[in-house]
Amino acid sequence: MTHIIVATHGKFSEEIVNSAAMVFGEDENCHVVTFLPGEGGEHLVEKYNAIIATLPENEPILFLVDLFGGSPYNAAARVATGRENTDIVTGISLPMLLEVLDAKDSASLAELVETAKEVGVAAVKSFHQPKEDTSSASSTQAPTKPAEPEKTPEKTTALTGNMNITLLRIDSRLIHGQVATSWAKAVKCEAIFAVNDDVANDPLRRDLLLQVAPPHLKAYVIPVEKAIKVYHNPKYAGKNILWLVTNPSDIVRLIEGGVKIDKVNVGGMTYREGNKLLSQAVAVDPTDVEAFKQLLDKGVELSLQQVAANPKVMLTHKELNAIKF
Repeated sequence: MTHIIVATHGKFSEEIVNSAAMVFGEDENCHVVTFLPGEGGEHLVEKYNAIIATLPENEPILFLVDLFGGSPYNAAARVATGRENTDIVTGISLPMLLEVLDAKDSASLAELVETAKEVGVAAVKSFHQPKEDTSSASSTQAPTKPAEPEKTPEKTTALTGNMNITLLRIDSRLIHGQVATSWAKAVKCEAIFAVNDDVANDPLRRDLLLQVAPPHLKAYVIPVEKAIKVYHNPKYAGKNILWLVTNPSDIVRLIEGGVKIDKVNVGGMTYREGNKLLSQAVAVDPTDVEAFKQLLDKGVELSLQQVAANPKVMLTHKELNAIKF
């Protein structure tokens, strides 16, 4: 296993690791080093060596630092020079850190270095992406993702059955970094369905969600009724799909439309005035509570789990009945 040391000027290293924990969960093998005013290179070397002294001998270490040639880099280079299985990558960003954390348990140090470098470049995008230059063979502009799945083909098909819902998650933000980096990989899905009537009918919000979807996965933003129809489309039989909704009432509608749902991951519901907290990340109103109770009565398992690395906390009638508005 490769151990990660994140080192930057100031407290940026602390904050970027905290941000990564919101998406990936806390990782005991990711270590933070700050470089504060009044400190010098020797202080950094001491901090690095203090961390290394707590690690198993000769295990790989990857430094992720901010600036090439800056003090965190220079001090790390001094440590790396006298140590095998040690490397440094500059230009740390949140996408880079998340990918490294996700891959570090199975990838070699050299593979992690290449991953960090590739993601560091690929993650830089602009909202107004330039149109694809068809006259240049070197163009890498990705095609626009479809907003809706394909319609049921008119011809008959030999496929039968329904798609596999590998995860149905309640998340007010629908597609975002936590889903793209953590959950999509954890459930090994082939596509993502973001299901919400309002968002599906808002071109701007829909397109923003499609922009942040993982590039290797198809993603769709569709209303509830469309999701029900697609679920019954034999074209998608056996496909592993991650479904995202914003509230439990839409899940009740999906079940009433014939969608088979056994388990629901309650991940994040935004707080609004008058809501009550079920957890730090889940706020509910009376309509939500009633919908959750309906799901439990239908035999659906409900669990609170913000990120894939967190343990599940079961949600039962007891917790729901204790909520008073």
